[in-house]
Amino acid sequence: MMTVAVPDQLSLARKLGFTVGDFACNLYWQSLSIFLLFFYTDVVGLSASTAGIIYMVASIWDGAIDPVMGAIADRTRSRFGRYRPYLLFGAVPLALCFSLLYYNPPLSGAALVAWLLATHIIFRTSYTVLSIPFTSLNARITSSSDERATLAGLRMIFATLAGLTIAATTQPLVAKLGGAMDQGFFATAALFGVIATLIFPLVFLAVREPQFDVAERSPARMVDYWAAIRANRAFWVVMITVTCAVVCATATTKSLLYYFKYYLHDEASSRLALSVVAASGLVTIPVWMLLTKFIGKRQSWFAGTILGLLGLGFFALTDIRSSAAMIGFFVYMQFGILGLMMTFWSMLPDTVEYGEWRSGVRAESFIFGLGQFFLKVALGLGAGVFGVALDMVGYVPNVQQSESTLAGLKHIMVVLPAAGLALGFIAMLFYPLKRGVHEGIVQQLAARKLAAPETLVPESA
Repeated sequence: MMTVAVPDQLSLARKLGFTVGDFACNLYWQSLSIFLLFFYTDVVGLSASTAGIIYMVASIWDGAIDPVMGAIADRTRSRFGRYRPYLLFGAVPLALCFSLLYYNPPLSGAALVAWLLATHIIFRTSYTVLSIPFTSLNARITSSSDERATLAGLRMIFATLAGLTIAATTQPLVAKLGGAMDQGFFATAALFGVIATLIFPLVFLAVREPQFDVAERSPARMVDYWAAIRANRAFWVVMITVTCAVVCATATTKSLLYYFKYYLHDEASSRLALSVVAASGLVTIPVWMLLTKFIGKRQSWFAGTILGLLGLGFFALTDIRSSAAMIGFFVYMQFGILGLMMTFWSMLPDTVEYGEWRSGVRAESFIFGLGQFFLKVALGLGAGVFGVALDMVGYVPNVQQSESTLAGLKHIMVVLPAAGLALGFIAMLFYPLKRGVHEGIVQQLAARKLAAPETLVPESA
């Protein structure tokens, strides 16, 4: 009788071959996170509320289709595997849609808003088609919780490198490639799309999926997926914590450009700030990888939350008017944010086995899809709330802001992140997968499979 080839240990080449895909994904995602709202307000000329609502609606759409894409990927059967085909065939459409995201058409009023919303939704859809299968490979290529933590760390390193690339090169490329800001953004987006498109086939070649075990039940209907995860307490706790905490990351990252331009009157230093903050992850992530190894994922989440709350408390009590000091503050906050995000991505695969242990059904891609639903909805809501809050405090693009508006900006930067971090901390107290628990669950699942008759069908090339 054959056994399912799910390796506990992966070679360094396999790890790097898989995780480099996050560099490609984050060329898109980091650009979206850092520059798109700014592009809408200060290049296209939308109000902050309109820009935030477009971002929020597209994010909610993105999140809503993630579980659907997860269910589709779970049911995919091909000679290349369940998930790898999407990396190969989804790369070019994604690059084209990304370029359109930064195209400013000769439209105005409702027609302009409709165009921007449509291109944003089309991009989010194409991104989902590729990213959900890619992230689902986390749970497919190894069952080791420690290996998954390493993969999460390497993915975050590549994501950081992509963020550094976006932060350091976007503004110079915009100036060089287009002259006018809108033309420059479009050309720069096209260039990043080409680079990402060249990476995904390499990931396809480097990764191998295990054989498909037909004894491993996948739900036949969407309603069956919900039944499979209903009792998955680990998954729901992780979703609550990340939904709350992402408010912190959203309010922090989106405030940087506005703070430097209007509060410090030093827009030129914003590129340096983005680059330094992104580069700090190259030191930060290895620290969190080491810390997680010694204290566990749950305790790492608590540590990141406490660091973030302390930083926000300091910022609330001081008036930072120096660009260098403000860069230092954003670097400090990035340390905590990256710890939370790395912990999230290393926890999410573990909830797959927890759910299978509780229900007898393995729904890994659906879990990753639903996980990204909550993540993207949180990002969208965070951006929407941030945009509406800017309008509420009197923000007007490209003019001198009043003292009350600047005070309101700082208030937004403190209150939204602090509330999200505090709620996420409380939710994580109920996370059931303390150190050693996941390993025991994996052993029990392996014993169940050995005790049951199995038939195997080749699933990889």
